[in-house]
Amino acid sequence: MTSYLAKLLIVVVLILTIVSDALTPLGMSVWVGYVFAVLLTLWVERAKAPYVVAGIATVLLPIGFVLSRPGTIEPEVAIFNRVACTAYAWIMATLVVRLKNSRLDDATRRLGAIVDGSDDAIVSVTLDGTVMSWNTGAERMFGYSTDEMVGHSIDRLLPADAQVNGSWVHPLLRGEGAVQSYDAVRISKDGRRLDVSTTMSPLKDGAGRILGVSKIIRDISERKRSQMLLHQALGELEVKVQERTAELSRANRSLRDLSSRLMQVQEEERSRLARDLHDEVGQLLTALKIDLQAVQHGANGPSLEGAFTDSLGLVDRLLTQVRTLALDLRPSLLDDLGLVPALRWYANRQAQRNSWTLRLNIDEGIGRIPALIEVTCFRVVQEALTNVAKYARAKVIELTLHRPAQEVILVIHDDGVGFDITAARQRARDGETMGLFGMEERVRLAGGSLSMLSEPGRGTSLELRFSLGDDPQATHGALREVSAS
Repeated sequence: MTSYLAKLLIVVVLILTIVSDALTPLGMSVWVGYVFAVLLTLWVERAKAPYVVAGIATVLLPIGFVLSRPGTIEPEVAIFNRVACTAYAWIMATLVVRLKNSRLDDATRRLGAIVDGSDDAIVSVTLDGTVMSWNTGAERMFGYSTDEMVGHSIDRLLPADAQVNGSWVHPLLRGEGAVQSYDAVRISKDGRRLDVSTTMSPLKDGAGRILGVSKIIRDISERKRSQMLLHQALGELEVKVQERTAELSRANRSLRDLSSRLMQVQEEERSRLARDLHDEVGQLLTALKIDLQAVQHGANGPSLEGAFTDSLGLVDRLLTQVRTLALDLRPSLLDDLGLVPALRWYANRQAQRNSWTLRLNIDEGIGRIPALIEVTCFRVVQEALTNVAKYARAKVIELTLHRPAQEVILVIHDDGVGFDITAARQRARDGETMGLFGMEERVRLAGGSLSMLSEPGRGTSLELRFSLGDDPQATHGALREVSAS
């Protein structure tokens, strides 16, 4: 906009000057208007504008001399003034050109400093691919010096499969856009492949013709690597999420199966208790009732004494039976004295029932441990020994309990026929049996881990591990053990 106004003002000044020169008497000093017109070219972008205006003034000065009316001064003086005006106009044009060149040089130096100080590669290329300029950032990025690149083809940066004889510049030549941006791969001097982002813009002359291309190249290899790592991480995360979802789905199915099995076991236990109460306790109470009825209906002498003796025997058997049922449900030893006495009593009792050889390896001074862990260990031993009695046909049972540092380890081993763990887990998933899942779930809820080792014909080993940490319920010291019948 400033350049346009300057051009318009120059035309106005030239017209006013020539008109004033023609209308005033010969010798009027109006030539300063031409010098002023040359000075106005400071605001005109074209480099040769000062010389053009000075040339126009050189032509108009003699025309004004011819058209001007005679005045009071001599013609020789008027001619000298016009010659001097011409000289001043050209001197002013020269000064303006030098001033504009100086300003352009300053701008060029500042731009050069900016270009050289950039971390990006900034290069200019002719339309045939010859490098015209090569900044310091390009040297650092690609390893080629300025002397190695200026005057040579930029194709040396392209991979062998991407050298397409300058087709990269065709969109600019067709005028499809002033700026083109794209990502590409370039080759450094040492053969490294660099991922780069390139912004390409045309270099035009004063007439608007494209002379070459300016390219700003940024190394995005690190960003590409980060994106690749991010995609890999996202892929791994998605796989883990899918695995976790499948695991949760399996856990939900297992919990549903376990819940169903627990309800079934609960009903079976109630049925067993009902049978025991009816078949044993109920029969004893019935016999006791008959004896008491005999006493009520007048038994005397030896008959009365026999009825009382028989009743006392029935009461003793009834007490024993009720105590046995209570101990089977939950031995009081476990609550009163802890895990070690309860395990000793239960293991010895089961060994007597099933004619096993029992080997107990229990560390002295284990002490009390958290109630949840004690109950879990006892229930797992109950389930394991019940399964051994049903299926294992074992002769030797080994029970090991020790407490290294802040940990409790319980190992149950038998020399029975063993079983296929994988097949057992599949049967559990199919809902045929829940003993294995029940033990694992009970141990997991107590904060422990259960590992199992078994092979057909080689027996079975179960290992329970619980971390005690700084649990205040965990104590050390030997416990008093009692026997229970």
